[in-house]
Amino acid sequence: MNVWIEMKGNVTRLRLRYEGQRYCLSLGKVPDSKVLKAVYEKLVVETKNAIELDLLMGQFDKTLSKYRRSKPGIKFSKITAVELFEEYAAFIIDKKKLAPGSIGRYKAIASKLGECLKEKPAHQVTDAIAKSAVVLMGECLAKQTVKTYLFLIRACWNWAAQGKYNFADSNPWGDSLDLSKDRSLEAERVKFFTTAELQTIIGAFSSHPKYCFYSNFLLFLAQTACRFGEGASLRWKHLGVNYSTAFICSSISRGYQNPKGTKTGKSRTVQLSPTLQSMFRDLYKRINPQQNDLVFPSPKKGGSLNDHYFSQMVWKKVLDSCNIDYKSPYCVRHTAISHALDRGVSPIALAEQTGHSVQVLLKIYAHAVRNECLFDDFGGQ
Repeated sequence: MNVWIEMKGNVTRLRLRYEGQRYCLSLGKVPDSKVLKAVYEKLVVETKNAIELDLLMGQFDKTLSKYRRSKPGIKFSKITAVELFEEYAAFIIDKKKLAPGSIGRYKAIASKLGECLKEKPAHQVTDAIAKSAVVLMGECLAKQTVKTYLFLIRACWNWAAQGKYNFADSNPWGDSLDLSKDRSLEAERVKFFTTAELQTIIGAFSSHPKYCFYSNFLLFLAQTACRFGEGASLRWKHLGVNYSTAFICSSISRGYQNPKGTKTGKSRTVQLSPTLQSMFRDLYKRINPQQNDLVFPSPKKGGSLNDHYFSQMVWKKVLDSCNIDYKSPYCVRHTAISHALDRGVSPIALAEQTGHSVQVLLKIYAHAVRNECLFDDFGGQ
């Protein structure tokens, strides 16, 4: 009356012979995740023991219905929503080889889920509970950040439903929570600096006794629309003849090189203004660097600039000293692109030098920079 475990591919089966008949019970596919695999293996042993006990007691169910699960192989009561997202994050990080900045985003989402849902089991997250969690996030996070978080949480539940954790008939973070349909949580368009504001900020950095080191770096970002990580990874060998161009082919985040190169994985060449050309010539004469040296190294450690430190410890202080409302350092890039579009620069040329598609460029960065009347005065004589 022994029951033995048989593996066929990645499917587990229990086989036995009883009263001259052969029986086979499939327990489904072995999960990919380590956490779920341990739960699955425990359930296989429990099912095997239950069948053997019934055989001994003469209570064996020949239909095998007693031993089947409607959702084969998995129990979910002890898996919290936070644990589920952490499992998903580990899967995505390993699969996509994410950069540190992206890894930090997943960690932040797991932390925020913990604040909103505590130890709530994942299978108990209903539409109402998910809605409440989104509202709580909206009270302390920017609207665009909430939308990004929701997109990844929704993807996590979809991933779980594909053979990982089949605990829900529908995704509680689904389309009913689409922030684009919720006017109270509608994502704000990224704001930009005026020309006067950006000039004031650059001037404040230049004259600051502690942070003047960043003034050249900020000027480069403002006149090339490069992302922070792209500027931080720029090396002297990436500058063209007479410093007329900069080859943007890499990015650094939290001190780590992006394995894809840039954010989009595509390299590009940016034409530099006479102001930047002069700045690079003067800088080269002053420090006489090696070709592989960073153009804008960290002032303290000599390594690469840290975007998190700059944003939290440097940028905010300088903006406060200028009495300018806070906008993230990314808005320097946004400002450069928006003002270029307003001046009538070709969207095609601008897209090539900023690493965007024309569609994205016009959708996100096209703003009415100047508030002025655009219509003819037909009432005049």
